[in-house]
Amino acid sequence: MYSTPDELKLLLSEKELVQLASDGRVGLWLDPAVQAVLNEAIDQADSEIDGYLSLVVELPLNLPPRLVGNLSAKIAVYNLLRRRPTVPDHWQSEYQRCRDLLLRIAEGKLKLPVEEDGGSGLVDDALDPGRIVVVTRDKEW
Repeated sequence: MYSTPDELKLLLSEKELVQLASDGRVGLWLDPAVQAVLNEAIDQADSEIDGYLSLVVELPLNLPPRLVGNLSAKIAVYNLLRRRPTVPDHWQSEYQRCRDLLLRIAEGKLKLPVEEDGGSGLVDDALDPGRIVVVTRDKEW
């Protein structure tokens, strides 16, 4: 998993996450049913991410860049919000930004950062870990 239920708490409160995962019933963070729903939302997010990344890198990632973990958490929260009749506009926009970023990675316009063990192998080893590299075309005059 690229993210964990605890990392989702960086984006929404524990109370909100429990409400989303327990369908409004009374639930607790450590309730196995709540944790199962949170983990399923993360698994769905990770599968979507892998669909894009598989076009440019061999999976599974040995040491996923923090960028991938961040995308996983955001998409997982979006997946939880989709369990409700409407998704707030700002989360709809955030999900679209995540998809756009993944598409740019899949198209080779943006490369994953290198991790300390060699990570994705998509960028020059001389770059700092966690750095994002943007690839652009030369100007045509």
